Amino acid sequence: MAFSPDSQTLASGSWDQTIKLWNLANGQELRTLSGHTNAVPSVAFSHDGHTLASGSDDETIKIWGKK
Repeated sequence: MAFSPDSQTLASGSWDQTIKLWNLANGQELRTLSGHTNAVPSVAFSHDGHTLASGSDDETIKIWGKK
């Protein structure tokens, strides 16, 4: 798991191969990111909070940008 720099969003990696973004103010899921083919044990936000990196047991790293 990783908190965004503004502490408003939590990113969680999962065994189901996804990353979920959560609104910390109300606990609501904001978005699900898909693309890995194995568990996602590592996530990290950039310092500006505009980019998220994820590391997976599929031996890949993905970079996710805000849309």
